[in-house]
Amino acid sequence: MERINVLIIGAGPIGLEVGYSLQMAGCAAVIVDAGEIGHTIFRLFPPSTRFFSSPERLAIAGIDCPVPTQEKITGEEYLAYLRSVVVTRDLDVRTFHRVTAATQSDEGFIVTLSELSGASHQVHASQVVIACGGTHRPRTLGIPGETLGHVQSDLGDPHRFFGRRVLIIGGKNSAVESALRCWRAHANVTISYRRNCIYERVKYWLRPEVESLIKEGRITACMPTRPLEIHPDHVVLERTDTHEQITVPVDDVLLQIGYEQDDTLFRMFDVACEGEQNAPVFNPDTMESSVPNVFIAGTAIAGTQQRYKAYIETSHGHGPRIAAAMTGAPPPEIDAARVLPEG
Repeated sequence: MERINVLIIGAGPIGLEVGYSLQMAGCAAVIVDAGEIGHTIFRLFPPSTRFFSSPERLAIAGIDCPVPTQEKITGEEYLAYLRSVVVTRDLDVRTFHRVTAATQSDEGFIVTLSELSGASHQVHASQVVIACGGTHRPRTLGIPGETLGHVQSDLGDPHRFFGRRVLIIGGKNSAVESALRCWRAHANVTISYRRNCIYERVKYWLRPEVESLIKEGRITACMPTRPLEIHPDHVVLERTDTHEQITVPVDDVLLQIGYEQDDTLFRMFDVACEGEQNAPVFNPDTMESSVPNVFIAGTAIAGTQQRYKAYIETSHGHGPRIAAAMTGAPPPEIDAARVLPEG
């Protein structure tokens, strides 16, 4: 059985950055992921989607994150950057290695890793870092018709919506970006959102455009409404102010209402979770969880993000804190791991 000093679960930006912090502290680490590096970005970002954060706030492992256009970085550009970080820093990353079981031993944890081929093997890890993120499965509405074939949560390439009637449910960044992309692909777009207007903190380069298209009648806005039923050719909405019901003809329905965290890894390692977000319990000075030698890093700290959110740029302190805790050094003098209010 392979023996590993530190096993990092999650090869997103912060998982990689924790690996680099441990490397700098003289701690050998292996980083595994059930998918690709940057799996969430690869899976959820439609083509050419730009981050809200500026590139310098997304830089990790002491490597600059340049963008030739001096604009916000796209998902594709950031994935290329992450590949460069792994190669340049010589990080031990093993993609498509899913953690399927874990048991505690006298000297750490015996972890089972399963590969795409169906093969599996066990490793012995003295310490574990869970950096699994928080967007594992789409939120659901819990209404009739939600599982019909024309209902989906991921935009993908908007080309598929050409000439079709698309109802987008939601009013934040993903919903607004999807509405604009579908409209540009010549779809007939309608937005249903529970508030009176588009969310005020939508990306500043998107909100004015969608509001202008709504004002001009090019995109139809049904606000404030909530969906009641989804049918093969229409959706029944209810105004939240008057309770009037509205029927919207549709060919496709895009649920852009956010994602939930899968807490399987926390339960697998017996990490305590609490609060309305079911967030893991951890010490912000060391990032150690309720289980000794199990640490939490990145956006995983926030559970299913609702009232409070964690971001890549608010998680850069996690790696140095974990490295200090594992080597017995005092906590570094950096801002405590922050969780920002949604506003």
